[in-house]
Amino acid sequence: MVQEEDYLQETVPSHVEENQVLAAMPRRQKLRYEGDHYTPKWVRYTGHLKEGYCDSCQPGKWLQLKNSAYWYHKQFYHGISSVSGKSFMKPLEQRMGKGDMIEGLCHQCHRFLPACNGKKKNNYMLWYRHAHKVSI
Repeated sequence: MVQEEDYLQETVPSHVEENQVLAAMPRRQKLRYEGDHYTPKWVRYTGHLKEGYCDSCQPGKWLQLKNSAYWYHKQFYHGISSVSGKSFMKPLEQRMGKGDMIEGLCHQCHRFLPACNGKKKNNYMLWYRHAHKVSI
């Protein structure tokens, strides 16, 4: 027969479990300034497990902050600078390159560079990588 004390010990979470539950609870984070599209509005966990919520994704997704997953994702999937918090400049012009490649004219270096693969028209990772280099 289960004693009441044994039952309570099994059902009441320990302080460690309570802390884990609290850490997993999403909490609002202050933006660096109004119009900052890089800083996550929502975070959860702490320390090396801390995650930021990408609200640019549909549906949104949680990405680790400590291992730069959030940084990489926002910059190279959504084209949002971690430095300025704003979107990278789009190409001044676009043209078809070799094969399925779409090239973009850079406002900084004034050259046509690979912007995206024609098969994945909305994937501008190549362009965002270049924009990141010339914006620093």
